Amino acid sequence: MLAAAYLGTCAWAAGRETILPNVSVAGIDVSNMTVEQAQSAVASTVEQKGGDFPIIMAYEDIEERLTLDQLAVDAGQSAQNAWDIGHGNFFTGGPQLVGHMLGMSSEVPVVLPEDDPAVTGLIDRMKERISAATQNHGYEVTQTELVMTKGAPVITIDWETQKSDLFDYSLPQAFQALAGDGDEYRVTFQAEQSETEEPDFEAIHREVYAEPRDAALDVNTMEVSDHAVGIDFDVQQLKTAYQNAKSGETVIIPLTVTRPNVTKDDLEGRLFRDLLGEATTRVGGSSARKTNVKLAAAACNEKILLPGEEFSYNNTTGSRSPDKGYLPAPIYAGGRSEDGVGGGICQVSSTIYYAVLHTTLEIVERHDHQFAVSYLDPGMDATVYYGSLDFRFKNNTNYPVKVVTRSYDNSKGVRYLEVQLYGTNEDGRYAKPSHAVFDKVAPSTAYKPDPNVARGTLVLDREQYAYTGMKARAYRTIYEADGTVVEKQDLGVSTYKMRPNTYFYNPADGDPSTWVDGKPPAPPSTDPGTATDPGTADPGTETPTDPVTPPPSDSGISPIDPNGAAM
Repeated sequence: MLAAAYLGTCAWAAGRETILPNVSVAGIDVSNMTVEQAQSAVASTVEQKGGDFPIIMAYEDIEERLTLDQLAVDAGQSAQNAWDIGHGNFFTGGPQLVGHMLGMSSEVPVVLPEDDPAVTGLIDRMKERISAATQNHGYEVTQTELVMTKGAPVITIDWETQKSDLFDYSLPQAFQALAGDGDEYRVTFQAEQSETEEPDFEAIHREVYAEPRDAALDVNTMEVSDHAVGIDFDVQQLKTAYQNAKSGETVIIPLTVTRPNVTKDDLEGRLFRDLLGEATTRVGGSSARKTNVKLAAAACNEKILLPGEEFSYNNTTGSRSPDKGYLPAPIYAGGRSEDGVGGGICQVSSTIYYAVLHTTLEIVERHDHQFAVSYLDPGMDATVYYGSLDFRFKNNTNYPVKVVTRSYDNSKGVRYLEVQLYGTNEDGRYAKPSHAVFDKVAPSTAYKPDPNVARGTLVLDREQYAYTGMKARAYRTIYEADGTVVEKQDLGVSTYKMRPNTYFYNPADGDPSTWVDGKPPAPPSTDPGTATDPGTADPGTETPTDPVTPPPSDSGISPIDPNGAAM
């Protein structure tokens, strides 16, 4: 019975969808909340109260401050950590639940990124001000040298320890004070003063050393963070020079100064200044297809890629579903054209791809359609299928890149899709795409029986348009600003299938491929008026003609086989 009760309690705990009682996130009570509710509670507390709650960093009479709402609090992960209490192990979850119900409590800290720009900026400001205020206390740092007086007292601050204490202790305590209706939280920086013959050279190095840091764009706030100059020196060189000097003598050693690749002024002045590449395609098809194109384009508009980041079409647009407004429009499925939700969205991925082909941006993933599209040349398209096939490119420049899309109607009511890629072209290079088509296969003719077709006639299948089969090899040629060719990139071969012109016929006429002189055998009848001459077919029917040129359309979703697998 005890074992059953114990296991039942564990099962009860494991089945709970809410956080245990008496659990808080840095003093913010999240008891019995779902993860989503706890996330909202943490975020709203910081937003509503954090702006009026300063955390003050002080050293002697030097102070810097920031408010808690300036911190990049990860409310979602903080809430998840609170939920994990009592949910991590089946056999311990029951006792933890009972314990919390009887008054036991647990608390998790708020989750903050170690490179939180607000904290990093505050420490940098304190470091600069303290260094300036204590420059006569043994050593000073100029733009190119470290100058030190032997025998003078040296003040050092272990910044790494201060930063660690800030995240591990001070900031969690500040959030607790916020949750408890405090009005501020003060942190005092500790320094060591040495008046010995031999100062702590490693401590001096830790204080002086700085990693170079490029200015960066915060894509959420669109603000540019400040840069940092890298500073370093040879500890052994300083130690040797100090030991060889006389008391009161000045020791000077060079600093290794590393300028960042991108300064704040530089980034702000160059941000999105250049049109790297662009492309425009005509949008045809039904109103539903045009709606899908417009929705997908809007999802990609103003997308910003930081240096080194990748653009993923599927991740940017998300699933193309009815709840997002996507409508049924033609797609490819098992070699056939049929209506499917999101049909036409491949025109957006293809147009972005074509714009990228006019830049030096790195292409990471691209797939061709099953059949050639009409809105772009062969080899210039990029089909996608959510969860499988994607179109991706990488920002391989030193500056952010922005994708700008626009779907519009011209004065004649014709719909177009325009894509522009903005960034910073440092070297003036540009690119031009080209292609070569080969192995073309003209549409053949196929016949399908249909008893609803009038005898003696052939009716063209207007839903399954014919496509010319072909292969296309695509290239991207990179040029210097003066037009000199840098390289010609081979982008590979795209293979497009042929689809025949399909005609329906009355099975009583027999297979049209066996007709003599292209005419069906006369049906047996005593009434001569019942036979229909193919040349006098009803206006609503068609006789075999030259291959029909397909209208502007594409799959919108990648080709799939009859079982639904990606082809």
